[in-house]
Amino acid sequence: MALARRLLVVLILLTALGGSAAFYATEMGLTGSEEQVRLLGWLVFGVMTFLSILMVVLIWRSLSRSLRTISDQLRSFETVEEIGMLMVDERDELAEMVGQVNRYLTTIKSRFDQKRIERKELEIQARVAEAERKQTEAIIYSISEAVLVTNKYDELLLANQAAEKLFNFCLEHTFQSPIEEVLDDSVVLQLIRTTRENKSHEVTQLLERPGTDSSRMLSLNVVLSCILNHEEEAIGVVVVIHDMTAEKEIARLKDDFFSNVSHELKTPLASIRACSEMLADQEADNEQTQPEFCEIIQEQAKRLNRLIDDILNISRIESGVLSVNLEPRDLAPILDEVIAGLRPQALEKQIRLERQADSESIRGYFDHDMMYHAIMNLMNNAIKYSYAGQTVTIRAGRTEEEMYVEVEDQGAGIPEESLPQVFDKFYRVRAHQEMAGGTGLGLHLVKQIVENVHGGEVTVKSAVGKGSVFRIVIPACPNVLPPAGIQSETYYQELKDDTAEEKNFGRG
Repeated sequence: MALARRLLVVLILLTALGGSAAFYATEMGLTGSEEQVRLLGWLVFGVMTFLSILMVVLIWRSLSRSLRTISDQLRSFETVEEIGMLMVDERDELAEMVGQVNRYLTTIKSRFDQKRIERKELEIQARVAEAERKQTEAIIYSISEAVLVTNKYDELLLANQAAEKLFNFCLEHTFQSPIEEVLDDSVVLQLIRTTRENKSHEVTQLLERPGTDSSRMLSLNVVLSCILNHEEEAIGVVVVIHDMTAEKEIARLKDDFFSNVSHELKTPLASIRACSEMLADQEADNEQTQPEFCEIIQEQAKRLNRLIDDILNISRIESGVLSVNLEPRDLAPILDEVIAGLRPQALEKQIRLERQADSESIRGYFDHDMMYHAIMNLMNNAIKYSYAGQTVTIRAGRTEEEMYVEVEDQGAGIPEESLPQVFDKFYRVRAHQEMAGGTGLGLHLVKQIVENVHGGEVTVKSAVGKGSVFRIVIPACPNVLPPAGIQSETYYQELKDDTAEEKNFGRG
């Protein structure tokens, strides 16, 4: 409006000036010469031209100043990446147009702010969804069971490492691939399709499939559930596969254990019963037979006692209620006790027992009864699985930090595939079950005694047909006698305390 008013004023002035010039020119034409009229015309023309140019320059300068101000403000908006209001003088020629632009910018800014708020909300929702997705993936990846997730098109969306290992695929290369291209199990594929089509919430199926190494069959419990949206439409299927092979193997081992224990209990009880009945019926009435029957009863009773001790000791060690007396002791007497106790059994099978030791006295830090049981079990196994005419050797020695015991036989040996399981509870090598009886607890008890009670290690090296070498290693104590003037009990208690402090320091 300011510009229009200025132009109107200029137009009025020019019109008035032109009218005045025309009036004077007419009057001079009537009263004066033509030369004066021509000069007056040029004068009026020059004045009007000058005023017009002056007015255009003034208006142009005003417009340029306004446009420069607007341009500077727009550049500042661009720098801060914000939409603001253009500020000009109300008397400016562009004030009305700037007002219209400002109203438009206000509308744009309002919409832009609304979109920005919506974008932030979407970003927050996306971050929350991403966090929930990562949390869900972390939970799924931490599950030991195999987990698969498919979408409504039966494409693979998610799988943990257990599933990748079970079905031998890599999720990174098979993401959103058709499930039939990923899994090679037709039963599982059919279960996924059926669950999705029927919108089933829980479907359970037991099946067996070869393992990844094809050396054994896996027993699997497959649980499927269909995922529904708020419109009750199927959008995917979750598959959880629990490997029950180990559980079934443990159940089988327990059955074998009870069967073996029953047999191990029944055999000595039958001998005891037969001898006791013969003694009761006075069938052994001579002085030579009666002591033989009594010796048989005594030996079978010891056999029963060893079996019960093994079972109880394993239970006590695993439950943590076993009373252990760890003290500095000499291992040599235990070796002599074990060899003396097993010599009749070795003579019966025509097996020679040989003892090798680094020195006459081998001191270590151990529980007498527990170490006796461990060495007795190893020696008993070596005799059971050796053949007539062979030798079973027991070696013992120590270094500055540890004491060791080795039991070597020349017997049947252990297959390589059985070595990782030979110390498991109830485990017995199938190839040796006809060679000798047993419960599958002896070597497991040895492992418990050596590792859990004494903090040591037990290992085995074996070859079929060449025999086995079992090695026990436990921490040793200084192989010295107490200084003069100090009671042995006091010295060994102090030695025990020092050893405990060293162990705690080493752990720290």
